[in-house]
Amino acid sequence: MKKIRGSNNSNNKGKNEGRQSRRENKSEGIDYISHLPEAIILHILSFLPLKELVAVSFLSRLWKSMVLALISMVPSNLNLDEIKMMGKYVCRREICYPEYGDGHTPNSAHQCLCHSVRAARRKFEEFVDRTLLLHTGCTIEKLRLSICYDQNMPLKDSTETYDAHSEYTKRIDKWVQFAFRNNIKNLELDFSKGKMFEPTGWDKIYDMPHGNFAPKNLKTFILNYCKLRPSIFVVFGSLQRLSFKQVKIFGCSVLTIGELVAKCPTLEDLSLEYCIIPNDFMVSDQDMKIKRLSLINCKTDEWPMFPIEISAPDLLMLTMVGVYLMNSTVRKALHLADVVIDIKQKYGDHIQGDALGILLTSLKHCQTLTLSTWCIQVLPTGENLLQQLPIQLLNLRQLKIVVGLTKQEYPGIACLLRSCPNMERLTLDMRRPMNVVWNALQDFIPNIFDFEEHSYWQSQNLPYQCLQHSLKKVEVNGFVGRSNEMKMIQFLLENARVLEKMVISFIGRNAFAASTQQQQNNYMQLQNNSLQLLNFPRASSQAQIEIFGNPYNNTM
Repeated sequence: MKKIRGSNNSNNKGKNEGRQSRRENKSEGIDYISHLPEAIILHILSFLPLKELVAVSFLSRLWKSMVLALISMVPSNLNLDEIKMMGKYVCRREICYPEYGDGHTPNSAHQCLCHSVRAARRKFEEFVDRTLLLHTGCTIEKLRLSICYDQNMPLKDSTETYDAHSEYTKRIDKWVQFAFRNNIKNLELDFSKGKMFEPTGWDKIYDMPHGNFAPKNLKTFILNYCKLRPSIFVVFGSLQRLSFKQVKIFGCSVLTIGELVAKCPTLEDLSLEYCIIPNDFMVSDQDMKIKRLSLINCKTDEWPMFPIEISAPDLLMLTMVGVYLMNSTVRKALHLADVVIDIKQKYGDHIQGDALGILLTSLKHCQTLTLSTWCIQVLPTGENLLQQLPIQLLNLRQLKIVVGLTKQEYPGIACLLRSCPNMERLTLDMRRPMNVVWNALQDFIPNIFDFEEHSYWQSQNLPYQCLQHSLKKVEVNGFVGRSNEMKMIQFLLENARVLEKMVISFIGRNAFAASTQQQQNNYMQLQNNSLQLLNFPRASSQAQIEIFGNPYNNTM
């Protein structure tokens, strides 16, 4: 009997364990997360990276609706970078190599590279397609699409290269069209692959697709490394910032800058960097409502510079960087706060000197002006050998000049000091001296340079209104201690009657001295220069001199 009872107990125990196991298996099959309150699910989803969020949306209709609810509540920031994503696919070994007819995987480096590129690009294409499809109709705070648009992408053979590239171009066109036809606030399209524009390679860069685009909510648009027909845009109703970098602007019906800006009624900031533009693109009679304009190293197909004739009543900031200056004017610029003109050129002539004088005259209302050494040297060399500008810069309060304080810069500095009677602050950014080479067609150096360099500042007789009434602060950056620097500082101290402070940042002749002897030489030079500077006579009894880099931190 005991054996029978023991057998029954054993059977009962087995049954109990089976029921418990079934209960556990049943509990493991319950989807607890799906039964959570929607607010909690959305909060959990908000922590997922974009890639995982897209994957979750394909689990079921319920999860897709949850993801859509999330992105409709919180506008997305999408950074779709092909180079970075393809690199991750390869590094994480998410790419499987196919077997060839002999049952082996590709063994040559070229075969591996071709397959890796094709497979990684397919993954990137699928991810972008899914991401954009998921965001259709939703508000996107920012979309950055960085594409490796390279017609020389390594593939299997020349035919496949052409076909694959053509298909990829069509897919990119669809992505661009999506960007302009959906609710995106900030858009960046970058086709540069991280490289600079090739002067002869513009025919191989991406060509923006045709279309009558009229994005309503786009506020910022950055476009890099492509060809653009401005006619593809109808209107940018909300655009505030427009930036073209390495863009070739062309087309049968090319607009002027005025007509382009007219399509952007709320545009405030316009920037063109390393762009190729039509010859008369910057010539317009229309009033542009922009507040900031940057033209950096742009050119035409035939010439490294172009004429600028624009009207900008609301312009606050103007930046011009290039290698040549043609006749240019900016009309109605009554509210200019900051102007930067930086021409990087070894050669000069009186034509460019006249052009610069005309441009500065049109910018007479600016409050802060920054000029490069080239501008300083050609400014007074026009046909009239200017001692001051035809129209004084009465509103200018701060002048920044990049100089080496060479002989050829002295007349330009003097011309500017006389032309800025209300200047309160002067900044000298010291750089390595560079003399402009005068055009070979001019068989003489301008007569304005016929003077003794060592006594130039002492020989100046014409009055400097700013030194007598307004100049309160002088900054000298990159001070080395050369004699011409010392004489310039001495001239300012002896003539600036209301000067309050002069700040000198000393770097020494061997700023990065390694040896102990060089460091000692720097120390002795700094000490000697500091003593001389502090002992110069001062026209203003309130003037203080601060020397940074000085071991004694002199302030006197």
